[in-house]
Amino acid sequence: MKLLCWNCRGLGNPMTVRELKQLIIANNPDIVFLYETKMLSNNFTRIRNICRLDGCLAISSVGYSRGLVMLWKNDIDVVIQNYSSNHIYSIVSMENQKKIRFTGFYGNTDPKSRIKSWNILRMVGRSMKEYWIVEGDFNAIINEAKKEGGRRKPRATMEKFRDVLEDLALVDLKIDRGWFTWVNNHEGNKLVKERLDRFLMYANAINKFPFIAINVIRQANSDRDAVMLGTMGRKPKADIKDLKLFFKFDVCWSRDTEAKDIIKKSLE
Repeated sequence: MKLLCWNCRGLGNPMTVRELKQLIIANNPDIVFLYETKMLSNNFTRIRNICRLDGCLAISSVGYSRGLVMLWKNDIDVVIQNYSSNHIYSIVSMENQKKIRFTGFYGNTDPKSRIKSWNILRMVGRSMKEYWIVEGDFNAIINEAKKEGGRRKPRATMEKFRDVLEDLALVDLKIDRGWFTWVNNHEGNKLVKERLDRFLMYANAINKFPFIAINVIRQANSDRDAVMLGTMGRKPKADIKDLKLFFKFDVCWSRDTEAKDIIKKSLE
């Protein structure tokens, strides 16, 4: 199963909609969670049709900000449990009948209001025991290693985020490819990069998903990159064989001067 999340910075721009469509075509996710859509929920029929994803739950924006949407393929069994302007909580049935509790989350951008979104996450997490994955934009970093450039973040803000993870026994999953998900697109000393978007998992469930892989997908026309988790992303493919086993030497190469030179140089 593939889960994709992206801070799309508003879906009113046709270019952003095209980027979303290309993102879905190129990566073929089963579930897509978007935040900062800046759209009313009744406008998502068109977006859903463009993306060719049948399942949809959209949360309207608040003024000119926020807005969430979860989209999923028709053959994916998704049951929405509850939602707010900061989250969508669902139960997803996988191919092996294993159920994953999946929460798309968006943290408040205002540090003074962020405690409200933390409390929503705590409320959702109270009933979780295992197989819980949280993805989204937390608008917070765990430590300074998740940031490059700019002023140092207040220690208290990072500590509050770490407290939430500890209270809910959530682990920040390692990214296999890429690192930062936001860049301010400035130059020189003013350049700032941060990892605001991430996947978290209930600690006791990690060993049950040994092939999980997470990648940052660069977006050329946006300051925010998408992040995708594949539950089977690292599973070896049985049909892949070592091509070196199929190498065969042809005696005619020994008579070819150019071939001799190539072999000689490779051994130097």
